[in-house]
Amino acid sequence: MIVVLWETMNGQITGRWGDQGNGTFRNPVIAADYSDPDPLRVGDDYYLVASTFESYPGVTILHSKDLVNWTTIGAALTDLVAVDSAYSVKRMERYNGGAYAPTISYHRNKFYIYVNLYTDGFYMATADNPKGPWKSQFVKDKNGRPLRVTRWSDPCPFWDDDGKAYLVSSHPGREYWYSYIFQMSADGTTLLDADSAHIDKKNILYQYPDGGTVISPYHSSEGNRIFKRNGYYYLQHIEFTNKGLGEGTYVFRSRHLYGTLPDGTPGKPGQPGKYEVFTIEKVKSRDHLRIPGQGGYVDTPDGRWFWIGQFTRDYACGRPPHLLPVTWVNDWPVIGVDVKNREGQMAWQLPKPVMGFSASLPQGSDEFTETKLHPQWMWNHVPDNKKWSLTERPGYLRLYASPTVDGKGFFKAGNTINQRYMRSDSTSVTVKMEIKGMSNGQKTGLAHFNGGKTYAFIAVVKQENELRLEFEINEQSVEGEVFPYGQDCIYLRTSMGVEDKATFQYSWDGVTFYNLGGIYPMTSANFRGDMIGVFTYNDLEESGFVDVDWFHYQVTNK
Repeated sequence: MIVVLWETMNGQITGRWGDQGNGTFRNPVIAADYSDPDPLRVGDDYYLVASTFESYPGVTILHSKDLVNWTTIGAALTDLVAVDSAYSVKRMERYNGGAYAPTISYHRNKFYIYVNLYTDGFYMATADNPKGPWKSQFVKDKNGRPLRVTRWSDPCPFWDDDGKAYLVSSHPGREYWYSYIFQMSADGTTLLDADSAHIDKKNILYQYPDGGTVISPYHSSEGNRIFKRNGYYYLQHIEFTNKGLGEGTYVFRSRHLYGTLPDGTPGKPGQPGKYEVFTIEKVKSRDHLRIPGQGGYVDTPDGRWFWIGQFTRDYACGRPPHLLPVTWVNDWPVIGVDVKNREGQMAWQLPKPVMGFSASLPQGSDEFTETKLHPQWMWNHVPDNKKWSLTERPGYLRLYASPTVDGKGFFKAGNTINQRYMRSDSTSVTVKMEIKGMSNGQKTGLAHFNGGKTYAFIAVVKQENELRLEFEINEQSVEGEVFPYGQDCIYLRTSMGVEDKATFQYSWDGVTFYNLGGIYPMTSANFRGDMIGVFTYNDLEESGFVDVDWFHYQVTNK
C-alpha cells in the first residue's frame, strides 16, 4: 500500500519535479495535468497518452527515451466536430465531456489509441507513426453501427497470442458501475458482442451477447488495464466508493482470460469464472483518498517494470503522472519501493530508469517562427481555422476576434489557444502582443482557466477607439491604465508558485512590469487542471485581430 501527498520540506510544499540534472528524478515526473496517463514502449522509445476532455486536438501524445523527460509529439483526434458540433466554437458544449482516459497500444506494426468520448461513444485511432497522421473513427457494434453511446469510459484493448482481440471498458452510473470485457475483431474496429442500443440504456446490467461480459461486478470500477505476463491474464481496475471491494486499486488474475470456473475449466463470454484478487492499495491519507489511480505499466528492454499513473486529485496542476518501479512478487505487481509483504512505499526521488538523456519538458515557449503550430498547443474546443494564422504575418500568431457564443463571456470565447500549467517553485508566462489591429469592442489577453468553472485574465480592451488594460476574475473586472499615445504593443505576464496563486502583470517596454488586479486562486474543475492561454473576442462586432509575437514559458523545478 502507498500513501501519497505532495512532498513537503520543513512543512513547505516544494515545486521540484522531473529530471534533477544529477541522474535522479523527482515525483511527480511531470507536474502538470496529464491525467489518466497510459504508457507504451516500442523498442527503446516510450510513449504516453493523456485525457484532453473538451480540448482540441484530442488525446495528447508524448514521447520519451528515459521515462522521465517527455516531449509532446502530437495528438490523435482531429475530427471532433465531425463527431458532434458541440465541440465547435459555435457551441462549446463539451466541458466535463469529450476524451476520457485513452490507452495506446502497438500491434502488428500499427499504433492504436482507444478512448471513450464520454458524451459521444467508443472511438479509436490508428497510425503507422505516433507523430501521425492518425486515422480515427467510431468503433462499431456487432451490427456494423457506430457505437454512439454515452457514459462509457476508460477503455483498454488486448490482443492475445492467438490473434483474438478484446476491449475492456467501464460504464459509470448509479447502479451498475462495472467493468465489462468485449470480444473485438482482429483489426480492432468492431465489438463482436456489443449492441449499441443495448449498451446505451441507463441503469441496467448489460448482458451477453449484446453487452459484453461483466468481469468485476464491483461498484465504481474504472481505470481498466488488461495485459498478459508469464501465462497469467491481468485485469486491473480502481474503485472510488465503498459499494464494491472498497476504495482501492485491484488486480484480478487468472490463467484464463474470462476467469476459471469451479471445475477448473476456463470461463467464457457470458459465463465468466473467478479470478484471484490482489489489493494494491486501500489506504486514506490525512485529507483525501490517495491510491494508485488511473495509469499503466511499462517495461524496459532489459526487463525492468515501471508504473506511470496519477496519485493526486483536485490540484491546480490537475492530476499529474508519477513514475514508480514495479516489483513482481509471486507474479503479482507491487508498485513502489522498499517492497515488503507485497506492499510498496512511495518514493519522491529515484535514479532515472535510463541514463544519458538531457532534460526536456512537454510544454514550453514559442516564437511562432514555424508555419505549423507546435504540438504542445491546445485549443479550448475546436477552433475556427479561418480565425488564426501563422503565415499572414510570418513570425507572429495572428488571432482574429469573433463574438462569444450567445454573448456568454470567456468560457464561450472561441479560438482560445493554451498550454497546461506546470507547477514549480516559480512559474511564469509572458507574452508580447501587437494590438494595432484591434477593433472597438474587442478584448484580448492572457488567461488562466480550468474545465469551464473559474478563470482570470489580464486583457487589453478597445472601446470608443481607446485602449485600456483590464483584469477580470469570474466576471468581476477591474479597470487598469489607458494606453499611452502611440503605444501599439504590450507585454502581459502571469506569475505563480507552488501555492497555486496567480498574479498578473503588464509592461510597456518588456523591462518594468506593474501588477494589475488581485490574486487568482488557481483550481481544478470538471477533471481539468489549470491552463494558461491567449484569447481574443469581440461581442460588439466580428472584427479585429491581435498579433502574438512570442510566448515565453519559464519554470523552476530543480
